[in-house]
Amino acid sequence: MRNVEIKAKVHDYDKICSIAKDLSGGTPTLIKQDDTFYKVNDGRLKMRFYADSAATLVRYSRDDQDGPKLCNYELLEFSKDTTESQKARLLDNMLKKCLGVRGRVVKERKLYMVGQTRVHIDTVEDLGHFMELEVVLRPDQTLEEGQAIAKDLQTKLGVHDEDLIKGAYVDLLDKV
Repeated sequence: MRNVEIKAKVHDYDKICSIAKDLSGGTPTLIKQDDTFYKVNDGRLKMRFYADSAATLVRYSRDDQDGPKLCNYELLEFSKDTTESQKARLLDNMLKKCLGVRGRVVKERKLYMVGQTRVHIDTVEDLGHFMELEVVLRPDQTLEEGQAIAKDLQTKLGVHDEDLIKGAYVDLLDKV
């Protein structure tokens, strides 16, 4: 699976939420996420737990650069069912023991859908407010098409190039 991503610092949370709501034509889905990142040699690997006890193991790789960037990812999802939730916790503990923990990111995310793009407005514990765009590419779409969609939405949301960030939240937390 592939998407094109942009991530940026947000200075006016209420304003960007209002613009995102207008662009999506509806209210956001509120998602609470608790991500544990493991130490890995290539890309990033994290277990994401949700407030309802569901979880997703996420492996992804992308270049750490400003602006629209390609992200390749794989997901292993665990439902909120008690057995599935227990399996996710067991796998999380195994990965912690085998790989070690790189860091933890706790956030509240507002998800707005604008066409094929997931617009995330995040409040990240110990970091503040951020915006992330994920243009989910169809199999026939080029990287350039995804980048154009991302840049257009970046402009519509009023996000300036100087506010773009290169890495993941866990990278920013390493610097705090």
